[in-house]
Amino acid sequence: MRARLLAAALGLLVLAALLARGGGRGAAWAPLVPDPPPRRAGLPPRVPAPAPTEWAPSRNLFQYADDRSTAPAPPPPMAAPRPAAGLSEPAARVEAPPAVRVVGLIRRAGELQAALVVDGEMAVVGKGGRAGGYTVLDVDDEAGVRLRTPGGGEMLLPPPPF
Repeated sequence: MRARLLAAALGLLVLAALLARGGGRGAAWAPLVPDPPPRRAGLPPRVPAPAPTEWAPSRNLFQYADDRSTAPAPPPPMAAPRPAAGLSEPAARVEAPPAVRVVGLIRRAGELQAALVVDGEMAVVGKGGRAGGYTVLDVDDEAGVRLRTPGGGEMLLPPPPF
């Protein structure tokens, strides 16, 4: 039993010596030595910074605190937009979206129905049906949807663009 113990201790010593010495040339745990950077014959001349424009930032965005003891100069005032040549009256007002519009056509049980949005609410209505205050008079694939308005007039909405 003593011989076994002596052989195990000797084996551990040999293993420790091998680990301390390394695995030789190109060991897996040896750090790679980077190649030295290529030497340049001469540096290119520095290009001067462009002159600041009116749209240049007022400070360095990557600097956390200013080292200046004085306040930065205020930005120049923005110029008022000039009216286009030949337009003396104000621009036309943007029209509000229509109170009713066609968003789709659906065929249910052989009948063509219109998907209408009336004042933000969607409804699927066939011929003779009502949505909002509008009555559907006719639904056609090509002509569109003919409606009777709450005031008694008629309007034709084009079919959806698809």
